[in-house]
Amino acid sequence: MSKGNLVIAIFLFLPFFVTPEEGSVYEYGPDNFKRQIADMDGNFIMFYAPWCRHCTEFHPIWSELAELVNTKDSRFAIAQVDCTRHSKVCHENDITGYPTLLYFHKNSLSPVEYKGTRDLPSLTLFLSEAFTLKAEVADTEKPGDVKIYSGMAHLNDQNVEKFLSTGQHFVMFYAPWCKVSQRLAPVWAELAAQFSHNNYIQIGKLNCLDNETTCKNFDIKQYPYLVWIVNGRVMGVTDADTLGELKLYVEKMLLTENHDPEKFMKKEKVLPVARISEETFETFLEKDIVYVNYFAPWCAHCLQLKPLWIKLGERFQNESRVLIADVDCVRSKTICDVEKITGLPTLILYKNKKIVNLSSGGRSLESLITTVNEHLQDPKDDTASDTVENTKDEL
Repeated sequence: MSKGNLVIAIFLFLPFFVTPEEGSVYEYGPDNFKRQIADMDGNFIMFYAPWCRHCTEFHPIWSELAELVNTKDSRFAIAQVDCTRHSKVCHENDITGYPTLLYFHKNSLSPVEYKGTRDLPSLTLFLSEAFTLKAEVADTEKPGDVKIYSGMAHLNDQNVEKFLSTGQHFVMFYAPWCKVSQRLAPVWAELAAQFSHNNYIQIGKLNCLDNETTCKNFDIKQYPYLVWIVNGRVMGVTDADTLGELKLYVEKMLLTENHDPEKFMKKEKVLPVARISEETFETFLEKDIVYVNYFAPWCAHCLQLKPLWIKLGERFQNESRVLIADVDCVRSKTICDVEKITGLPTLILYKNKKIVNLSSGGRSLESLITTVNEHLQDPKDDTASDTVENTKDEL
């Protein structure tokens, strides 16, 4: 759709268009912010800082949009908040970068963030879609509803208890005035986005300034406080503060649930490689073919093999008879002792619970695939298991 057509389309929703005066963007602050959210059918607000170069470059387009929308009888508003003057308003809305564009429906303080292209056609298209939403949308929101945007659950005193009572959650308890919380906020948002399609974990955050009751119940005494919660119970706390560290923590805490044999075997695979522990070893070995990489996190050759092993898992992810897995010999030492693992990495292929192939690392992806296919296509039980067993002590 051309820019002209988009502008014409927006006029259909604004029949009382009049020529605006200069300075048509509304300025919001603590004295009128919430009142405007309550009074107007919709508010599209830019949170900015005067020193921000991107804000300065974008401002002419924002002003042009305001000239189209901020008419005499319009029930929608284009506005802006100067975060250097109204830091509390910006902190309350979790503003961590400039410019941030948020659209607020009537009587709703749970905004929709605009992340599209910052040009007039894209902005007007976004607004034309927002204008056509039924007014009842905001009215049907209940205090106990949990809004999830870009993978992030926005929690408060009204919805937190029920929401956290089931499943696994990783929650950041924070205070808007806390500098560390402010620095972590964009990292936390990226973490939520990366795990947004993971069915086993929900990333969330809760503002302790506005939700004192919940933070007292969780005995939060420092900010930010990162808590792992399973079925309403605190199961872990971490001080990780980089995206890499946080992802490693999530993956570590998710292992038990993420690789639950029943769910894994039902094709609800979040990862292509199953992590086997003492508790799940026998269950996973029920598969026809199980190819296991025995490794240790400190092993350089194991680290080199890891991306190859993941590709192998992806190759057989839709093959119901095959399971590609690994065992961390540091966390699951008992398994490695029982299986007589003396070198790392050690690759063992089990068929019907019997060892039919054993090797070390240093193999190509094609070689690994061939090994699996050879045993997958052979309907007979391998008779070489005794020979393989005898070679284990030689590694």
